[in-house]
Amino acid sequence: MSTTAWIVLGVAVIAVIGYLLVMRVFFRQSRAADKEIDYSKIRPVKDDDD
Repeated sequence: MSTTAWIVLGVAVIAVIGYLLVMRVFFRQSRAADKEIDYSKIRPVKDDDD
């Protein structure tokens, strides 16, 4: 394989690893935010037909 192909492959692998790490952080923050929701304060959804 040529040097250019190795560079492109390396950049692609780094981009995928970075993406996965960022998504992992966002997923953990999302779960933490979901635990802080007080469902007793949420009003029930009313249908438009009523």
